[in-house]
Amino acid sequence: MKSFLKMLVASILGGGILIFIIFIFFASLASIQSPELEVLDNTVLRIDMNTRYVERAQNNPFDSFDPFSGELESAVGLDHVIAALKAAKDDPKIKGVFLDGGIPMAGSATLKDIREAILDFKSSGKFVYGYSEVLTQKGLYLASVADSFMVNPEGIIEFSGMSANVTYYRQALDNIGVKPVVLRATGNKFKSAVEPFLSDSMSTANRMQLTELLGSVWGQYLSDISASTGISVEQLNSMADNLLTDPKVAAEAGLIQGLAYQDQVDEMLSKAVAVDKISSVNFIKPAKYASKLDLNGNSGYNDNRVAVIVAQGEIQSGEGDEYTIGSERIARAIRKARESDKVKAIVLRVNSPGGSALASEIIWREMDLARQVKPVIASMGDVAASGGYYIACYADTILAQENTVTGSIGAFGLFFTAEELLHDKLGINIETVATNKHSDLGVMDRDLTPSEKRILIAQVDQIYGTFKERVATGRGMDISYVDSIGQGRVYSGQQALNLGLVDMMGGLDEAVALAAEKAGISADYGVISYPELEDPLQAFLKELNQGFGSAQIKKELGQYAYYLDLIQNAEKRQGFQTRLEFDLQID
Repeated sequence: MKSFLKMLVASILGGGILIFIIFIFFASLASIQSPELEVLDNTVLRIDMNTRYVERAQNNPFDSFDPFSGELESAVGLDHVIAALKAAKDDPKIKGVFLDGGIPMAGSATLKDIREAILDFKSSGKFVYGYSEVLTQKGLYLASVADSFMVNPEGIIEFSGMSANVTYYRQALDNIGVKPVVLRATGNKFKSAVEPFLSDSMSTANRMQLTELLGSVWGQYLSDISASTGISVEQLNSMADNLLTDPKVAAEAGLIQGLAYQDQVDEMLSKAVAVDKISSVNFIKPAKYASKLDLNGNSGYNDNRVAVIVAQGEIQSGEGDEYTIGSERIARAIRKARESDKVKAIVLRVNSPGGSALASEIIWREMDLARQVKPVIASMGDVAASGGYYIACYADTILAQENTVTGSIGAFGLFFTAEELLHDKLGINIETVATNKHSDLGVMDRDLTPSEKRILIAQVDQIYGTFKERVATGRGMDISYVDSIGQGRVYSGQQALNLGLVDMMGGLDEAVALAAEKAGISADYGVISYPELEDPLQAFLKELNQGFGSAQIKKELGQYAYYLDLIQNAEKRQGFQTRLEFDLQID
């Protein structure tokens, strides 16, 4: 026992010392003031194509560092990429763009935004080159706009078409003794978010809507590539059907411009910049280049501002963070923009599958108040569905990309009971003393009674009814029409445009320009981003504290940590939701 206590104390002290050292190191790093950036002659903007893209970059030296794995995970802000390309277009010191790699981790609409920004850059007459050893389908979408994109002769290309993958949990839940209680709004046959908990296979309605969604998104993807390469949509589909993997075949077909090794690409770049060797080319990344711009703060001294409210992630009650939409945080940001005399218009940038119905309503209320006093525009990213659409529907104008995933107007309730898991597998018994008939509602060791189910289903129907009213009023539609296109059905941005759920196609840049136009400030305005980014040091310490506690608990539980994860995920997903499917992946 003494030996165990000594080891425990030593572990705690060792961990504390390590955390202290990490704290001091990053605190020092954060305190370093970067000198004002000077862009040198013969500079090429290098866009990393082997990274993860997020809505906006955090000015956080800790953001990509995991203290528990010791790994650095880079992420690039879409805001930085778009701003950098726009500025580089007219910067005489920037000679061109180099697309470095071919495995971008981003959604379809994000890729569309980047692609359009590259095309706009090309209108300046400057070159766009690229190179990769592996080129995925998403990478090919961006590579298709390059003047010359080369792939390693022994590399590989992935061009196979799109698929939608849904993970089903019913059998797994049965195996561990957890029972889902699903309450779907009346008529919500397309609200498939709850389907994985009820079945082991896809319903006919869900298969139909996903087939139509994929057809729309894939059609837009092929149309864009066809426009850039001159290859017909029929030929592209044939290549996908035959599983194109050979870069030689891709080069012969004109999908890429040729095969080359890195040194040959370096030589090509040197010639394009008119220097003797690659070491004379100055490469700069979008984030670094954007740091010299007035990004997210260019309106700090401007009396005419467009506020961009960035709302990305699942919608939850509470504060949230940069990657979850906390109702308090986003509502506060909209309120701040509404009350500011310098903010003349608001753009709500939504990238969310939805989430809590109540949290969505709280954010909607602030959107309603804001649009009464100034122009409000909604800009949809990769996904703005269910609760994501709920918070956007009161905007004066809604913009989306053709391949945005949206709609899913519907509601459901999801609860879990774990009587078998707790009693039979873990040996846990819960005794309850209650004052009233339903006082123990929500305790996980018992099922809902028939009367409780009736009451809760009525609540779900009320939420769906309110959702339809919000959409009908915001979009100027009849409720019966909203119901006919609602019922939980998912649409692409193009489909949503045809149905009147969005007003026009376009990205964030177009949304900001439209907001400025509606506010009458197009001639002179700046852009400011809300919510304010969290202090880097505080964000790191919060993550460190949360991660340390979770890691220690899971270590102590050992093999039973699996059950903890299942229970925690089940708890998070409980309640009344306006949400897209939990694990829908489109590749």
